[in-house]
Amino acid sequence: MFSDNKRILIHLSLIPSLGPASILRLLTYVCHRAMPDLIHIGWHEIILHHESLPLQLVYTLSAGQIAEITKIKLSDALLAHEMLRSTVLLDEELTLIEQNQISVLMPFDDTFPEDLRQIHHPPIVLYCKGVPVKPSTKRLAIVGSRKATHYARQVIQSLVPSLVEHDWTIVSGGAEGADTMAHQAALDAGGTTIAVLGAGLLTAPYPASNTALFDRMVEQGSMLVSPFPLRMEADRTTFPQRNRIISGLSVGSIIVQAAQRSGALITARFALEQGRQVFAVPGLVNDELSYGSHHLIKQGAKLVHTVEDVLEEFGESVAVHASSPASSRREKVGSRKVAVHEVQAVIPLEPEDPMLATLQEPVTLDELQLSTGLQPEALQDWLFTLQLEGKIKQHFSGTWQRV
Repeated sequence: MFSDNKRILIHLSLIPSLGPASILRLLTYVCHRAMPDLIHIGWHEIILHHESLPLQLVYTLSAGQIAEITKIKLSDALLAHEMLRSTVLLDEELTLIEQNQISVLMPFDDTFPEDLRQIHHPPIVLYCKGVPVKPSTKRLAIVGSRKATHYARQVIQSLVPSLVEHDWTIVSGGAEGADTMAHQAALDAGGTTIAVLGAGLLTAPYPASNTALFDRMVEQGSMLVSPFPLRMEADRTTFPQRNRIISGLSVGSIIVQAAQRSGALITARFALEQGRQVFAVPGLVNDELSYGSHHLIKQGAKLVHTVEDVLEEFGESVAVHASSPASSRREKVGSRKVAVHEVQAVIPLEPEDPMLATLQEPVTLDELQLSTGLQPEALQDWLFTLQLEGKIKQHFSGTWQRV
């Protein structure tokens, strides 16, 4: 089923005290032992020679040698040494892989996503369930708050169909809120999506409310992935690791609603460290879920108002359909002609909103809710759109007024 070297890598990945950096140091040590004439040894050299590397050398190392090579504590090295002396865990993992039709990708494999291979210390083992992702697939992450509101759903539903139409696969973390909205929108649009989970693929689905969603993803040609052993439970350390994989799989990450302390901001930080594009959707200035996006925009993230703001970063534009002649027209500018595309905004707004009359004088949110009859979430969406259009302003007192 697996070559000896792949079995050894799976074995190493099952040891809690050995992370990707420690395993890379072990691979570098073995490569140096096998090919002492190599001046520089990095991932490129290891991948090039992986089939001929005598990885079984790791079984001959003492705990002291493991500690010296990997730079981990001696107590952790003693645990690694002890776990390498037994194949019980490895045999159990290999059985689970076969019984549950799990795919296992490693940086050595041609099918390993190239974007992920390029990050600092890529995962040594990536467990996959569903239709394997093609290495050439275009991938974008969409992440946000677990408490994402109706506004986030509107934003995601306005972005994802066009992204799917341009053959983008949507990556997210399978969590409640914005992640779930992103996965669902991709499936509803007939596209593919990848959920990077914060636990092993054979643990109870987390959150349990997404059990049906995960099943639907596998059935509709999408994929669940995890860098963790199949039965490893989630804890406070696994989700940041999960976020690093989300950004690493993607050429860009779109942040939709994120509070000051948000996992979405961790994903954005990883994306920046990995040299990937970061996009942010703005929100209402008095909404705590706007903090993350606004902070990122101030730090240089690209503001997303329409899907074209995303596509243009990758040399693409919104498709123009022949069935909608009004969607594209030619206007003469100087001596040349340019195409003008009417792109649906994130939150559509009629040119003349009759409810603007309610904002002739400064009014509070409570007064607006009474006069417009809008629910709080819909009211905030409406105010945000008007503010973005430059049609209203908010006073220091918190009241709103037409400009």
